[in-house]
Amino acid sequence: MDSSLKPREEYFGTRPQLEPPELDEVKYRTLVEEGFDGIFIQKGQKIVFANKRIHQLLGYEQGGLKGIEHWLIYHPDYQQLAAEQAETAMHSKGAPYTQEVKLQRKDGSFCDAEINAQLITLNGVSGIQVWVRDITERKQAQREEKERQAQLSQMQKMEAISTLAGGIAHCFNNLLMGIQGNASLVLLDIDADHPHYEKLRHIEEQVRTGADLTRQLLGFAKGGRYNVKVVNLNALIEKTINAFGRKRPEIRIHSQYAKDIMPVEVDPAQIEQVFENLYVNAWQALPGGGDLYIKTKNVAFDGNSAKPPHLKPGEFVKISVRDNGMGMDKFTQQRIFEPFFTTKDPSNSRGLGLAAVYGIIRNHEGVITVTSEKGFGTAFDIYLPALNGPKS
Repeated sequence: MDSSLKPREEYFGTRPQLEPPELDEVKYRTLVEEGFDGIFIQKGQKIVFANKRIHQLLGYEQGGLKGIEHWLIYHPDYQQLAAEQAETAMHSKGAPYTQEVKLQRKDGSFCDAEINAQLITLNGVSGIQVWVRDITERKQAQREEKERQAQLSQMQKMEAISTLAGGIAHCFNNLLMGIQGNASLVLLDIDADHPHYEKLRHIEEQVRTGADLTRQLLGFAKGGRYNVKVVNLNALIEKTINAFGRKRPEIRIHSQYAKDIMPVEVDPAQIEQVFENLYVNAWQALPGGGDLYIKTKNVAFDGNSAKPPHLKPGEFVKISVRDNGMGMDKFTQQRIFEPFFTTKDPSNSRGLGLAAVYGIIRNHEGVITVTSEKGFGTAFDIYLPALNGPKS
């Protein structure tokens, strides 16, 4: 043999030694037990194996899942589906299936999960191996994004309606002023006993009613702040809620004010109008009487904070007005701030109260949101910029 040739090991390294079977078993068992995903195996209706992760996910002590019927770990809405899919898988010759489900923890709470299952055979016995991935955070993020997109879409729709309402209100107001002017001129030339005198006065009254309607529409559309002052909202709310309470003794009022409430720069008359409309809205949702809750607090949002759409980072005063009344369905919530939308008899309601509320808050660079559930009441949350609060 040529002594100049190097041994094979110097080129390729030494030949790896095969691990004994018991080391292979330890390695794979560790991979299964310590993996990110939960794993369980069911034979028939029973769970015969479950790794550490699935025990942690469902809140069971180690070994607590072994022997229980597999469908019991599913949310009741998914138990029948789980049983049917398991039965199908046993006759599908190994075809895997994937499904998003809700699982039921030992304490009765639920979590979102994605399962991947397929038929396996061990030692001649068939069963179903199920891989479980916790997707609770992903589903929550999806729900939050869907809600954010819905709120953004609603904001954009309201902006479009605002532009339309403003244009109509301006044109309508010009027509009313023409009618008002001509009626006033005719009244100057006739006596009070003239047969048309009362009719002309009635025209003037109707014009004033129409002008009030256009004023509310313009408040929704552009709503200038005509008399801006630095205000303590606690004092302003206390004033309006006391006046409301004297008129509606059947409504029990619960107030909780932040002691260190930050000042705001607002038109007090317009903000009073906001609260008065919200109180009336709550009263109408409580036909037999009920509870009205008012709360104020200081809040701050930085660039990374979760906050209502269209709200700049900065410091705000948050005002919550909540009742335990009839509540609203999703359709009503989506349209509640639109001009002329009303759930009441149109002959007795113009449907402008909450539209004016929305316009006033928006034109104070604030945001108003609504959450409600049929039969469980309604909550309005208002965010108004604290003095020098929002950051550009």
